[in-house]
Amino acid sequence: MKKRISISELANVDIETVNKEDLVDVSGFTFDNTVPQEQRASHIVAKVKNPYCFRVGDMGVKLEFSENAPPLQDVFADFLKRKKRGL
Repeated sequence: MKKRISISELANVDIETVNKEDLVDVSGFTFDNTVPQEQRASHIVAKVKNPYCFRVGDMGVKLEFSENAPPLQDVFADFLKRKKRGL
Protein backbone atom coordinates (compact mmCIF):
# COMPACT_ATOMS: atom_id res chain seq x y z
CA MET A 1 0.00 0.00 0.00
CA LYS A 2 1.31 3.44 -0.96
CA LYS A 3 2.00 5.92 1.80
CA ARG A 4 -0.06 9.08 1.46
CA ILE A 5 2.02 12.23 1.27
CA SER A 6 0.72 15.32 3.00
CA ILE A 7 0.53 18.77 1.43
CA SER A 8 3.18 20.00 3.88
CA GLU A 9 5.54 17.20 2.77
CA LEU A 10 5.02 18.25 -0.85
CA ALA A 11 5.63 21.91 0.02
CA ASN A 12 8.79 21.07 1.99
CA VAL A 13 10.68 19.31 -0.83
CA ASP A 14 14.16 20.82 -1.07
CA ILE A 15 14.77 21.89 -4.67
CA GLU A 16 18.51 21.89 -3.99
CA THR A 17 18.61 18.19 -3.16
CA VAL A 18 15.79 16.69 -5.25
CA ASN A 19 16.74 14.74 -8.37
CA LYS A 20 15.45 16.86 -11.29
CA GLU A 21 14.77 13.72 -13.31
CA ASP A 22 12.26 12.63 -10.65
CA LEU A 23 10.23 15.84 -11.12
CA VAL A 24 7.34 15.96 -13.59
CA ASP A 25 8.07 18.14 -16.63
CA VAL A 26 5.12 20.53 -17.01
CA SER A 27 6.32 22.14 -20.24
CA GLY A 28 3.65 20.27 -22.22
CA PHE A 29 0.98 20.46 -19.54
CA THR A 30 -2.38 21.89 -20.58
CA PHE A 31 -5.01 23.11 -18.16
CA ASP A 32 -8.31 21.28 -18.72
CA ASN A 33 -11.13 23.78 -18.23
CA THR A 34 -13.70 20.98 -18.62
CA VAL A 35 -12.75 19.63 -15.20
CA PRO A 36 -15.19 21.01 -12.59
CA GLN A 37 -13.57 23.71 -10.44
CA GLU A 38 -13.94 21.68 -7.23
CA GLN A 39 -11.92 18.84 -8.83
CA ARG A 40 -9.19 20.90 -10.52
CA ALA A 41 -6.68 20.82 -7.66
CA SER A 42 -6.81 17.02 -7.40
CA HIS A 43 -6.67 16.78 -11.21
CA ILE A 44 -3.47 18.88 -11.27
CA VAL A 45 -1.90 16.93 -8.41
CA ALA A 46 -2.69 13.64 -10.19
CA LYS A 47 -0.79 14.85 -13.27
CA VAL A 48 1.98 16.96 -11.74
CA LYS A 49 2.45 14.85 -8.57
CA ASN A 50 3.81 17.82 -6.63
CA PRO A 51 2.39 21.26 -7.49
CA TYR A 52 5.07 22.90 -5.33
CA CYS A 53 8.08 21.31 -7.02
CA PHE A 54 8.23 20.35 -10.69
CA ARG A 55 10.35 20.77 -13.79
CA VAL A 56 10.03 22.99 -16.87
CA GLY A 57 12.36 21.42 -19.40
CA ASP A 58 15.72 21.13 -17.63
CA MET A 59 14.92 23.69 -14.93
CA GLY A 60 13.64 22.63 -11.51
CA VAL A 61 10.96 24.93 -10.13
CA LYS A 62 9.98 25.34 -6.47
CA LEU A 63 6.88 27.35 -5.60
CA GLU A 64 6.62 28.94 -2.17
CA PHE A 65 3.74 31.04 -0.89
CA SER A 66 3.16 33.39 1.98
CA GLU A 67 0.08 32.93 4.15
CA ASN A 68 -1.53 35.96 2.46
CA ALA A 69 -0.89 34.63 -1.06
CA PRO A 70 -3.64 33.80 -3.55
CA PRO A 71 -4.77 30.16 -3.85
CA LEU A 72 -2.27 27.76 -5.43
CA GLN A 73 -4.77 26.89 -8.16
CA ASP A 74 -4.94 30.53 -9.27
CA VAL A 75 -1.17 30.99 -9.22
CA PHE A 76 -0.52 27.72 -11.04
CA ALA A 77 -3.19 28.46 -13.69
CA ASP A 78 -1.66 31.92 -14.22
CA PHE A 79 1.81 30.37 -14.53
CA LEU A 80 0.58 27.96 -17.21
CA LYS A 81 -1.22 30.73 -19.11
CA ARG A 82 1.92 32.88 -19.14
CA LYS A 83 4.00 29.88 -20.21
CA LYS A 84 1.60 29.26 -23.10
CA ARG A 85 1.94 32.89 -24.21
CA GLY A 86 5.74 32.61 -24.02
CA LEU A 87 6.16 35.04 -21.11
